[in-house]
Amino acid sequence: MGLFHKQPEYFGLDIGAGGIRLVQLRKGAQKPELVAYGHIETPPGLTTSDAPTDIARVAEAVKQLVKQSGASTKQVVAGVPSSKVFASIITTPKLSAGDLSKAIMLQADQYIPMALKEVKVDWYVIGPGRKDEEQEVLLVAAPNTVTSKYVSITQQAGLELLALEPNAIALARALVEPNDLAVVTLDIGSIATDITIVHANMPQLLRSVNIGGTTFVKAVAQNLGLDEAQADQFTKKFGLTQTKLEGQVAKAIKPSLDQLVGEIEKSVKFFGNQYPDVKMEKIILTGGTTALPELPTYLANATGLAVGTANAWVKVGYKAQLQDQLMSVATEYGVAVGLAERDLL
Repeated sequence: MGLFHKQPEYFGLDIGAGGIRLVQLRKGAQKPELVAYGHIETPPGLTTSDAPTDIARVAEAVKQLVKQSGASTKQVVAGVPSSKVFASIITTPKLSAGDLSKAIMLQADQYIPMALKEVKVDWYVIGPGRKDEEQEVLLVAAPNTVTSKYVSITQQAGLELLALEPNAIALARALVEPNDLAVVTLDIGSIATDITIVHANMPQLLRSVNIGGTTFVKAVAQNLGLDEAQADQFTKKFGLTQTKLEGQVAKAIKPSLDQLVGEIEKSVKFFGNQYPDVKMEKIILTGGTTALPELPTYLANATGLAVGTANAWVKVGYKAQLQDQLMSVATEYGVAVGLAERDLL
């Protein structure tokens, strides 16, 4: 099972820390057309657990989601969080597919911090290297324990897992336009944030930082003396707004957010050293936490980059009556849409 394997007639499945999302598309005249989509909430910690009983519960949730969404296939491509994969850009000679496979496997142990027998390895040719005879390759590996978990979930749900793909690649496909030079996709989830720099429509740098929506909520709870349910409401309602509650919520969130800004800046600086002639254009915010009030403005001021909010449906065709409904969740479906688009763009 390759991480970049392609197969028609499937839906994209994003098993996130806070819930599970599904998107199925079909080939359209101008854009891929929406067939089915849906979301189901899951209890905190359920999808990240490796306990067999919890895996069975996740499988049951997936099964329920497939039925509710009206998906018309049992075949699935699932996304894997960046925190669960090892990824590196390597340079190889321009070789035939067979020779490239052998060359990469000879080099792989230099870049993967696990024994090769303990991981599934795949790669994708990004484009030419800096020398005429070279090419750049994205090398990705997922531990067998991770791939086995996804196989177990999908099998118990009565589905056929065709492939796994890193979330960062799916997001790049869904959100980044072909004419963009270089962008940062910032996927702020409930427990972690994936920072990805995309250049030439492929991830060139993938990082995961243990700061997410839950981090902000806990900070608000601690600083304002609230329980987490109240803190969650305050965080979502007031965010980084300085004029509400005397800016107390913003003040509580700011230290964690500034840590995240520091990690973004490190990533941008590293990319700039590798590609000094490539202009960094913007940050694209995605994930449920991006709805935090005033977050785009804060990040733009802190990083000096333009900041936009993701629209997962920008490359998808759908019925006009779905417009408002889809736009209300446009920042939440990037991974699932990108997985569904892999054979269609």
